[in-house]
Amino acid sequence: MSRNNDTRREEIRKILLRQDSVKVTDLAETLKVTPETIRGDLTFLEEKGFLYRNRGTASLRMNGAESPMELRMREYTDAKKAISEAAFEMIKDDMILYFSASSTLLYLCKLLTLRKNLTVVTNSIDMISILAGGRSKIIVLGGEYLRTGRRTYGDDAVRQVSSICFDIGFLGMDGCLNCDGPATVSTDERAIDLTVMSRASMNVLASDRTKFAMASHYQYAKFTDFDYVLTDTLDSETKEKLNLKNLKEVSI
Repeated sequence: MSRNNDTRREEIRKILLRQDSVKVTDLAETLKVTPETIRGDLTFLEEKGFLYRNRGTASLRMNGAESPMELRMREYTDAKKAISEAAFEMIKDDMILYFSASSTLLYLCKLLTLRKNLTVVTNSIDMISILAGGRSKIIVLGGEYLRTGRRTYGDDAVRQVSSICFDIGFLGMDGCLNCDGPATVSTDERAIDLTVMSRASMNVLASDRTKFAMASHYQYAKFTDFDYVLTDTLDSETKEKLNLKNLKEVSI
């Protein structure tokens, strides 16, 4: 028998307190609802800071535990490093850049010491900690702090980026299955990403190929809106389906 939202989400909390981690499919079977319904519940609970999601599972969030960004940093590292190296070639001295909160772009942050007089704008706390060890000027977007994503968001952040002209906007995605552009699991960064894209001379989508087979909730742009879609090697079926004329593939 299906449950209403509050009751079902309370059940999910209890399950996670007992098990620490659980698959989306197992939750759907246990609670007699669709996986789509469970994903909506998990998004709600993730935004409340109770859990984090990773590759079809939900895990209880504990104080001092690794953040989802730290976990994602250890996935597909070769691809992310290769993508970052290709992205770095686009960056010249004296540029103003925007980096969205992306595990792929964290690797790019580490390369920036090889350029001079860069300004990097970001809402990612993880990126700030890396950039702080370099020479780039850092502009941190203000706003409300989202613990699960370790980033800021909101009207204040949008107002800040709306007053900056970027040379390059580097953005990421959580998935794009059944979409014609990148999507995210929540709406909090959508307004920031759209504003950055409207203010940038060049927009680059940087994402490893696994994200092209993953579903996400909120599409924020089309692939054709980007000057480059930067990823590791995609299969021919995906390339044909998405008609990625601006695709730039890297070899691992």
